[in-house]
Amino acid sequence: MSTATTPETPRGQDWRGRFRHTNYLNADYGIKSWLLTKDHKRIALLYLLSVTFFFFLGGAYAVAIRVELMTPLGDLMQSQTYNKVFTHHGILMVFFFLIPSIPAVLGNFLVPLMIGAKDLAFPRINLLSWYIYMAGGALTFWALLIGGVDTGWTFYTPFSTTFSNTYVVAAGLGIFINGFSSILTGLNFIVTIHTMRAPGMTWFRLPLFIWANYATSLIMILGTPVIAITVLLVALERLARIGIFDPALGGDPVLFQHLFWFYSHPAVYIMLLPSMGVISELISTHSRKNIFGYSFVAFSSIAIAVFGF
Repeated sequence: MSTATTPETPRGQDWRGRFRHTNYLNADYGIKSWLLTKDHKRIALLYLLSVTFFFFLGGAYAVAIRVELMTPLGDLMQSQTYNKVFTHHGILMVFFFLIPSIPAVLGNFLVPLMIGAKDLAFPRINLLSWYIYMAGGALTFWALLIGGVDTGWTFYTPFSTTFSNTYVVAAGLGIFINGFSSILTGLNFIVTIHTMRAPGMTWFRLPLFIWANYATSLIMILGTPVIAITVLLVALERLARIGIFDPALGGDPVLFQHLFWFYSHPAVYIMLLPSMGVISELISTHSRKNIFGYSFVAFSSIAIAVFGF
């Protein structure tokens, strides 16, 4: 028998009169309530579904790569197709799974709860960041479907700017759009941690997971604009031939590598730092002991973020 409430049943109780606990899952129903939600926990679940989709998509490309490498001959795909599959796997896994997975999912869900805040500082911007992430992912996925990219996920020049005849600009634009999602998410975390901590929760009472997410947010804000501008310069080089990376036009292809790795080296810590925070919380919780050297671990998280550049 259905447990739906009736007009005669008080709100918060089912038809038997039992109390029905209202939480973020059953407070509202329907697709619209999810797509327009400002609840950080629901947005975290939206991110979880999205990154899981891109994970399985990138994993499918990985399976195709491994099947192809079972024999030395090109049994499954030709070399050009293999280059595209390899590139697609890297783009999806790095930019649409590894980078946003822990900060956007666990960060969105846990940061307000662990500092005693009702929500993030900018709930609407939080939802906007998910829509930007989906827009960038959709554009990149469209570029991969209509012809793909064969440059490798690093987009190294001069191949990506001069010699490749694949959809580099469309894929780069999708990654460029996706970068704004990371910037807004990192900004939201930093403002929330600074301004919305519960009374009495000083900096050195914060859980180490919060320190790890704070450090990760610094990297996302400082590093993501660099990769966004770098990818945009690749598109301008391809379309306008302005001579930034092309040596025939007075450019320097090594400049691209400097700009690219200015972001991509600290991007490793976007994946690593939140994981270290999770492990720290798990160890301290299940051992029922405080982390030894709490201050050192907290400062080391910030140092990794700052000096990782």
